[in-house]
Amino acid sequence: MATESAAVSFVGGACSGLVCTVLFQPLDFIKTQLQANRSSPKVQNLFSSKAQLYRGLVERAWWIGLRPSLAKTIPGVACYFVTLSQIKKMYGTDVGPVSAVIMGALSRTITVVVVQPLTLIKTRYESGRFGYKSIGGAVRAIVAQERLHGLYRGLGATIVRDAPFSGIYLAFYSHLKQRTFAGSDSVASTTISGLVAGSLASLITHPADVIKTRIQIQNTAQHSALRRIVPALYQEAGVSSFYSGFVPRLARRTLVSATAWLVYEEVKKKSYLFPTSRISTY
Repeated sequence: MATESAAVSFVGGACSGLVCTVLFQPLDFIKTQLQANRSSPKVQNLFSSKAQLYRGLVERAWWIGLRPSLAKTIPGVACYFVTLSQIKKMYGTDVGPVSAVIMGALSRTITVVVVQPLTLIKTRYESGRFGYKSIGGAVRAIVAQERLHGLYRGLGATIVRDAPFSGIYLAFYSHLKQRTFAGSDSVASTTISGLVAGSLASLITHPADVIKTRIQIQNTAQHSALRRIVPALYQEAGVSSFYSGFVPRLARRTLVSATAWLVYEEVKKKSYLFPTSRISTY
């Protein structure tokens, strides 16, 4: 691996966030719809005909929530890579699987706390249950109805989902690149390692994603919502309820993670564009 300057990490992360959000927002929208409105006719009709597919893609229905997604993902991914690059320096040259899990989880936890209000707004935009017209309007409405702490609704569930995902992802990603591809930073090694790591991490953490979505579209107190949501999900369709929206999330998470790391690694190769950057291998 390599440690890199905060400037390189920030620019690489921001570019990754922009590319991934624009390309894969429809998958996030579909996933949220499936989790929030499982039995709704609107969800059942998402793929019912070619006309519905055309309307969703061409008429931009599936890009609902793009603005809060951009506002959340660009600084969020940048924050993650900057934090990760700084934490890497603490571990020196010996980064094993356990260290990778800790680094990934800690970096993601810090990032989640920073961008959680935007994550909440994005989820509510995509659910179709709220009439927000702008990000600023959403913030004002949430604070007015749920007070300031309402902006952090679902924080615990988001951390439970994202911290393990990032830790598991980084461990598998680093292991695959080192053992299978001998540490190569080629496009093929980065993409394949990212796809495999993303698939495994998504499978393990998806139930927390379903719970997080349900919590964030509720208006009741968070602690009571959690106690009601878990049994209610199980009553809906058993264990399978905790994997609602798994296929679009699997597609999005694996593609986003692989693309994000690919863009990030490619930006790192252009570090000579950043006069203050100093890249050292370890």
